[in-house]
Amino acid sequence: MVPSTELWQWLPQDGSFLQPISLAFLLPLLILLVISSCHRRTTKQQKPRPPPSPRRFPLIGNLHQLSSLPHRPLRALSQKHGPVMLLHLGQVPTLVVSSTEAAREVMKTQDLAFATRPLSMAAHLLSYGSRNVAFAPYGEYWRQAKKAVVVHLLGPNKVKSFRRAREEEVALMVEKIAGEASSPPSATAGVDLSEAFHSFSNALVSRVIAGSRTAGDERNKMFRELIDEATATIGDLRLYDVFPSLAWLWSLLGMDSKLLRLFKKWGAFLDQVVDEHERHRAREGGEAPEEDFMDVLLSIQRDPAMDFSISRNDVKAISMDLVAAGTDTSYTVLEWAMAELVRNAGAMERAQREVMEVAGGKPIATEDDVARMSYLRAVTKEVLRLHPPAPLLLPRESMEDTRVQGYDVPRKAMVLVNVWAIARDPASWEAPEEFRPERFLDCQTDFRGNDFQFIPFGAGRRLCPGINFAVCGIELALANLLHRFDWALPGGASAKDLDMDEAPGITIRRKSRLRLVAIPRFASTDVGM
Repeated sequence: MVPSTELWQWLPQDGSFLQPISLAFLLPLLILLVISSCHRRTTKQQKPRPPPSPRRFPLIGNLHQLSSLPHRPLRALSQKHGPVMLLHLGQVPTLVVSSTEAAREVMKTQDLAFATRPLSMAAHLLSYGSRNVAFAPYGEYWRQAKKAVVVHLLGPNKVKSFRRAREEEVALMVEKIAGEASSPPSATAGVDLSEAFHSFSNALVSRVIAGSRTAGDERNKMFRELIDEATATIGDLRLYDVFPSLAWLWSLLGMDSKLLRLFKKWGAFLDQVVDEHERHRAREGGEAPEEDFMDVLLSIQRDPAMDFSISRNDVKAISMDLVAAGTDTSYTVLEWAMAELVRNAGAMERAQREVMEVAGGKPIATEDDVARMSYLRAVTKEVLRLHPPAPLLLPRESMEDTRVQGYDVPRKAMVLVNVWAIARDPASWEAPEEFRPERFLDCQTDFRGNDFQFIPFGAGRRLCPGINFAVCGIELALANLLHRFDWALPGGASAKDLDMDEAPGITIRRKSRLRLVAIPRFASTDVGM
């Protein structure tokens, strides 16, 4: 071994040693240097780039920046930090999306990466372990359950088959309002339309899902109470949802006895409905016609030719899913529709004029009539734009590490799409805070998941399958309310005095009950009732 101090004596002193290695050594060395430089640059470029975030507190993260109406502070935060924003709700990283482009990327371009749901303990328990469609995690069960719902329960032909039920329930609601409008004190204090719409939606959904065997005031009253309690419970933000590592503590201490009581009440009620349907089926020798959704689900359960096998608990979970979604959406949209029309006299006059031109002196405007009412359908769209029933939709969850709008999103991040903020974005809408139904006339923009500036029912794999069912009932009810009555605020109040504040919940209702004076446009006998 040559000592290092003597190394240089072995090299030619004239520098000729450089000549033979100039090509054999220097060129590869240069290549290695270039590769190393590129690698360092690539490594630098691949450094995680999280979305912008507001400052957060230890432990609670950004929880203190939310309110009981989170879609509003989330829009304010996004206007400051950007349309793709990362919050930390306790222990849960949460991506908040508030622009058309970002929503398209999450719900279309990368729909599969965001196709599952985060675990919500309340929803998980009430749906028998997330065995419904709304809250089930992405996977084979969810795919088969949604397919069964879309094909057998909410397909176009099935929705049409309940036309008579819709028209009869609308007629009953209108006659009840007419009776109340003619008697004191409603004649001057106004009819409680919140109650009327809630009863109508509950009666229709109960009839369609569980059929005539659940008919009756007491049964419908219980149905309604359970739905109200379930939607309020699921909409509450529970500590173990944002601190999942502490879920065991809440379970150990029994701190959710209210939720357990509700679960038992729902179970007992749905068991009674299922038992009634099974007894009816047995009396008919197993050949009972499929009169309602419960009949269809029980037929699927017993059909050996079906690829999809469901248990009794699955039947109950899917039924509860349909009941809650169908009731809340319909009556909240009707409330906001009538409130907006009363506040906007020009829109009310135009809508009523169209209804009278199409329906004339008929006792009830039918679904065939509604199909010819372009302005009425524009009113429905504008209400859904300004007042989407679920302003943040149901949360999604990322199933893998990915990027949105150039920002890195970690696996298992909760994703909230603020459709309320997107639908009020001046980049997509002219005068977005104003009620202008005419913006939808001669316009192809629709709410079925293809136009990402207007997605009140979501989009992609998690698009709400009940759009057609919900909209049919809403438009038919609205047409007949305008057909039969003129409307005014009680006590001669001005339209600007109408309270438009929102109440918190998974669906956003009016904070105060809607009372309006109903003035019959003609007597019942004039329309052949």
